[in-house]
Amino acid sequence: MKKGYNESWVQNLFIQSTARSWSKNNLLTDGQIDQVEATYPESFYRPGIFVKIGLFLFTIFGGSFFAGFLSLFFFESAGNKTFAILCLISAVCYYFVLEFLIKERKLFHSGIDNALLYMANLAVITFLLVLFEGLEFWQYCLFVLLVNGITSLRYADLFTVFITITSVFVLFASFLIKFPIGKSLLPFAIMILSAAVYLLNKKIESLYYQECQKLIKIVVLITFYLGGNYYIVRQGNALLADLATNNAPEIPFAIVFYIFTAAIPLFYCLKGLKSKDRIFLVVGLLAVAFSCFTFRYYFDMLAIEIILCIAGSVLILFSLLIIHYLKTPRFGISDDVSEKRKLANLEALLIANQFGQAPEADSVKFGGGNFGGGGAGNDY
Repeated sequence: MKKGYNESWVQNLFIQSTARSWSKNNLLTDGQIDQVEATYPESFYRPGIFVKIGLFLFTIFGGSFFAGFLSLFFFESAGNKTFAILCLISAVCYYFVLEFLIKERKLFHSGIDNALLYMANLAVITFLLVLFEGLEFWQYCLFVLLVNGITSLRYADLFTVFITITSVFVLFASFLIKFPIGKSLLPFAIMILSAAVYLLNKKIESLYYQECQKLIKIVVLITFYLGGNYYIVRQGNALLADLATNNAPEIPFAIVFYIFTAAIPLFYCLKGLKSKDRIFLVVGLLAVAFSCFTFRYYFDMLAIEIILCIAGSVLILFSLLIIHYLKTPRFGISDDVSEKRKLANLEALLIANQFGQAPEADSVKFGGGNFGGGGAGNDY
């Protein structure tokens, strides 16, 4: 599918961002940064966060005013079909303005384009829901998935990607619970689906979807853990069985979910440390906290005040020891603050410019360089 934004500019923006991060660590000089920006230019309009929020709200207000004004022409023939037509016309107008502004004003997630995209998607989904009323819940989820999935491929917007991946899991779960065996296998099915999405997401190599892939990775790691968490499974099982009780009945294979609750956070943390993956590490630490809550909820051995004091003291002591231990880099890990090296061969990019070589179109594999050091060689 053709992308909504200029792919070359997106790649150049990534290169410039990486070069600036290297410059902060004194790996590149100001002259080299200027050379990178001149060689790989981009002309996106990207305002600051506060301006972006203001533009977003202003666009929402303007779009709502437009829909309200448009509804005046349909006032006399009010009804579901009339409302559906109004939504469809509004969606077409929103998409048209979105494409026009991206092309003419060079918008790139500036707040205006985000708001227009959300309003257009909402209008299309509303049109489908009104037009095909009386369907089952999983069918409505399918509409949400299709609309947001298609626009995510074109615009790579984080919110639409989040709605898309959430719709996948909700659609899958809502269809599965229609069958008795599906309710029993739901936790394992969610874990399998999470693993499948993770592997599929990992195979995609595109700078255009880089931030979206990070979000998908976070979501599937969380769903994989929650699918095996004992508390979630036990309470969810009671909810599906319409048992309105604070003390949900025991579930089959409880020992399996006890193991999952303890092992998955540990695996995430070890994986994050071994591969230096911040997402795995942060999600793993959050999963550790929720696992502690899970075991505390079902095994009440000490008062909560005592547990919090002990846990806080242990964490503070552990943090101080780790900070002191990593003052000297060990196993490739250090306590020193440093920017992540986003391109393994950014210095090769600079050298490639001297020899007139260009990066490949579909991946960030730059040629022409054969030494490391970010400009520490004889040519700089």
